[in-house]
Amino acid sequence: MLKKILASAGAVAIIACGPLATGQIGQSIYMGAVENYHSPYMSITNKSFERGYLSSNAVSRIELKNQLKTAFAEQGLPTVWLVSHHIDNGFLGVKSTSEFVIDKKSEPLVNQIWGKNVAPMQMVTDSGFTGTTHFVMTVNPMDYTHDDGVTAISKKLVVKGEFDPENSKSQFSYNLPELTVSTLDKESMIVKGINGEGKGQMQGNFWIGHQTFSLEHAKFTAADQHQFIAIDGVNVAMNNALSQPKGEKTPTEATQQVTNTNTINVAKLTTLDGQQYKDIAFKLALKDLNYKAISQLATMEQSLQAAQNPAQIKQAMVALDLLIAHGATVDLSQLSVKTPQGTVNAQVLLNIKPGLEHASTNLTAVTDQLSGNINIVIPEALVAKEPLLAAKLPVLVNQKIVTKQDDNYQLQVKIIADQVEFSSGAKLPLAMMALFLQ
Repeated sequence: MLKKILASAGAVAIIACGPLATGQIGQSIYMGAVENYHSPYMSITNKSFERGYLSSNAVSRIELKNQLKTAFAEQGLPTVWLVSHHIDNGFLGVKSTSEFVIDKKSEPLVNQIWGKNVAPMQMVTDSGFTGTTHFVMTVNPMDYTHDDGVTAISKKLVVKGEFDPENSKSQFSYNLPELTVSTLDKESMIVKGINGEGKGQMQGNFWIGHQTFSLEHAKFTAADQHQFIAIDGVNVAMNNALSQPKGEKTPTEATQQVTNTNTINVAKLTTLDGQQYKDIAFKLALKDLNYKAISQLATMEQSLQAAQNPAQIKQAMVALDLLIAHGATVDLSQLSVKTPQGTVNAQVLLNIKPGLEHASTNLTAVTDQLSGNINIVIPEALVAKEPLLAAKLPVLVNQKIVTKQDDNYQLQVKIIADQVEFSSGAKLPLAMMALFLQ
């Protein structure tokens, strides 16, 4: 009996200590998240943290930075926000509910947009002992009408996800059923069925993993209510994957490479003049890019200044040399669209063979490393509507650079070293091809 009492007491003690332990974990998670957050767009600092036995309360300060701060300020929008966090210390983990702190200055506008006593946004997170965090962010529906006639109406936006700090991997999904905005000039935008998801992790400037986005319908109507642009059935997918070169005997971070793949599909696009374009498809892959080189170039692009100093230029040239030295492939495997005049198709494949050192000092040598294919098909009826093409393509047919068959113009090119070979058998130096196509 004594053993049972002691065991029960032990269990009660463990459960009683649970909130204290998770309270410490909650504060550690919160403070660590604040301290480790780095973004070129905003900064987050801790304003206060009060830890209790069963729950804690914290307030963080978010301030926009750089161009985003300037843009908000120019529109008269706030650039600093306070967010309150109520943190429950449970036996199995930590649950946090976060909302914007609404001050007296912004309260009337918030009440007008979202309604009285309705939080514009709420974030609920649930973290276990391991630190894995599940989250749900909800932006509540808007129903806003300004005195000048501007309106903004939306349904609830929900973002769900999970973050694993052990390997920095995360996954998320989001959904916005509908958003409608109209302006003082009677212009309007209607967006329906936004969905997306992703899984992966940030490494430097790149998301390693996949993301998808879909849109059921969007319509942008001009002030005259007659002209509009509409788009239906949009699906976008992006994937970044790391690998090592085939046959690499000593794989290191220096030899690591990334392949970026992007696909876009649009069921229908209606333009201002009433033309409809259907089954738009685009698929582009940038394959086997040296990860170190492309990361350096991406970092420099983000901090690009109007006038670069010699050191920055030299750094860019070194990164470009590294990228070309390891080789790469550009594969536009699909670019197609059904126009009222017929279907346009294009495929481009370009390979840069690895092995060329110091390419920036000898750019003409890059063509010796180049190989690939180009195939473009354009309907004759579409060419007839474009005066520049209508004047140029018959000339290129006579020069046996472009062929005409089945009411289509077609350009077929093979690239071998610094030579291009056309389907007719005619050959030209690669450098001259651009002159002929101008």
